[in-house]
Amino acid sequence: MSLSILLAVAAAAILTCRPTAGGAQPMHTTVPQDSAGSVRVQQGHVAEVRFVCAREHEDPFNQVTLDIIVTDPEGCELRVPGFWAAEDRWAVRYSSSKTGMHTYRTECSDPQDTGLHGVTGSIQVVPYSGDSPLYHHGPLRLSPDRRHLQHNDGTPFFWLGDTWWMALCHRLRWPEEFETLTADRVEKGFTVIQIVAGLYPDMPAFDERGANEAGFPWEPDYARIRPEYFDLADRRIQHLADRGLTPCIVGAWGYFLPWMGVDKAKQHWRYLIARYGALPVVWCIAGEANLPYYLTEGFPFDDREQVTGWTQVARYVRQIDPFHRLMSTHPTGLGRLSARGAIDDPSLIDFDMLQTGHGGREVLAPSIDTLRWSLTQSPAMPVLNSEVAYEALLDSIPAEVQRLVFWASMLSGAAGQTYGANGIWQVNRKGQPHGQSPHGGNYGTLPWDEAMHLPGSTQLSLGKRLLERYNWQTFEAHPEWASFDTEAPISLDGCSWIWFPEGNPAADAPTGKRLFRKSFHLPKGAELAGAVLRVSADDAFTAYLNGREVGGGADWPAGETFSDVGSLLHEGHNVLGVAAENRPAPVPANPAGLIACLKADLEDGQSLRVISDGEWRCCKEEAEGWAEPEFDDSAWEGAMTIALHGDAPWGPLKARNEFETPYAAGIPGQVRVIYLPRQEAAIVHHIEPSAVYRATLFDPVDGSETDLGAVSGDADGMCTLTPPSADHSDWVLVLQRGGPEA
Repeated sequence: MSLSILLAVAAAAILTCRPTAGGAQPMHTTVPQDSAGSVRVQQGHVAEVRFVCAREHEDPFNQVTLDIIVTDPEGCELRVPGFWAAEDRWAVRYSSSKTGMHTYRTECSDPQDTGLHGVTGSIQVVPYSGDSPLYHHGPLRLSPDRRHLQHNDGTPFFWLGDTWWMALCHRLRWPEEFETLTADRVEKGFTVIQIVAGLYPDMPAFDERGANEAGFPWEPDYARIRPEYFDLADRRIQHLADRGLTPCIVGAWGYFLPWMGVDKAKQHWRYLIARYGALPVVWCIAGEANLPYYLTEGFPFDDREQVTGWTQVARYVRQIDPFHRLMSTHPTGLGRLSARGAIDDPSLIDFDMLQTGHGGREVLAPSIDTLRWSLTQSPAMPVLNSEVAYEALLDSIPAEVQRLVFWASMLSGAAGQTYGANGIWQVNRKGQPHGQSPHGGNYGTLPWDEAMHLPGSTQLSLGKRLLERYNWQTFEAHPEWASFDTEAPISLDGCSWIWFPEGNPAADAPTGKRLFRKSFHLPKGAELAGAVLRVSADDAFTAYLNGREVGGGADWPAGETFSDVGSLLHEGHNVLGVAAENRPAPVPANPAGLIACLKADLEDGQSLRVISDGEWRCCKEEAEGWAEPEFDDSAWEGAMTIALHGDAPWGPLKARNEFETPYAAGIPGQVRVIYLPRQEAAIVHHIEPSAVYRATLFDPVDGSETDLGAVSGDADGMCTLTPPSADHSDWVLVLQRGGPEA
């Protein structure tokens, strides 16, 4: 925020304009124009009016309240809360999009204090002359359809958030490190930063890990706020807004409420509104508002008493926030998985924040199910996933899960999504990681400056940029526009779960990658009608045919099916290779296994079936060319058979669930964007008669584009498109009318 400072120091009812020592340190200051107390400030920028008590108060934070009553040029009045700035100093921050003269008068709970009560002045707001999107377009509000977000001037706003829960602590140093991370996110196109106001998750109260350079935000026992903490937080919050990133300020982690009590939580929130409400921020009342502290008896559970307390706080925030910033709350991964389920009165929130789990592809189902459910509820509001599958959490969650949920959500009606990277949310430093959680676990030690470069943040930003080429905020979901061109998965009957011979992999196995090969022959002169490969591995795999990568997966309960792999086979000697990985997991026993079946159909009606069994060869060490047919695997071990398909510990693999399907949205007759979560041929449906579309293949990993030319529908309005050969399973198809030959 660009703060213009108006110092109103009352002494014997005489107003002087001179700086006071200490207090908030603004980035920019403007000298008042005249001794009558008038100051100029640009639209959206923050004017700070400072006051000094004329009488002594034993406990000013708890005994005194200060407001200014501002009358804007249209005659509307706003009551703006002030904040205690330490010792005998107070301040009020104000901003407006309305140009002209704004006058104010102060009201203090102690009317005898002439330094705080009855002081008058004015703030002249002039047109904004810069190029920051938040100041140029204004803070956020709801779109007319109440499904999206937009700036105050109506410009659409795409919520691409990043998770910096603990970024106000000392482990992310100011200014160089905070500014480095900010610059990276600005360059990638992020628009929101979710950041907690000092009362953090994953630690007890007053844990040294949560302090900043000035200490903690509260004194012990929550006796009073500590302004010096927030003086340093100001710089960081201000920097985000100046760089065009909307701060989503999370008041506290939910389990602080029983420790603080509702009244102290309200004091905390009044202070946050006074310090940051004039900025273009959004509010999140609490993080995991319905989750008790980790060591609470019976944890985890949906704490409804805690929810009721935070609902009271939310109602209070709604009443006293003069700027009416958008507000939500953050749920835990229990119950409804939605902010609607983490507050007693959903009408208090403006948009729905979801939290839908941390894991592999299995998080897709609760993510889309909860999104679709929320979009049917009343009151209508924008919906976005505010926490899902942090990349590299436990050193295991890959970027593909963030991509999967992002694309499926955006093409199902979401207003945006928040990305999360392990190492950033808790601010690990090299040599100084966040450390253990209260329950004893550790989410990983990847430092923030390495996590900053994890591929998922770039991949989501590429998706955002593609969607922003179109009027994405007017897109409607059309799941009927696309389907996969595949039959039911091939049977795994007779196939065995296998692994490298080490201990008892069905019960527990070392983490790491193991390589597997199976040689087989196709008869000379054989003509293939088609071939399909089905593979699953606990936890992840990449499959190869004759050295060519087919694809991979990390959803062992269902596995992956790869159709049309016949082009990778030839008569004579062939090799099916699989690199399977057992990943770290927070469980006492971590089994590992691989199961596979290749079915090749010949034109003469015969079939060849290659199944996982004890004849496979396996190795622990990577070897150059290991997946090629000519590689000599005679020194490799024979695979250990663990269980037949259907037996414990894995049971039968599931069929693909209803959420592992194409996702499509767009504007009928103009543009269609289709996300395919698997490398399978897709059928596009309901193409308008005589319509010709230009088809473009968009790679969701690197953003490259391939022109597929003009496409049109057959007599039934359908056309079939095949996926590219890639080392990842998902792809994006864009159909747009207009342009060359379309």
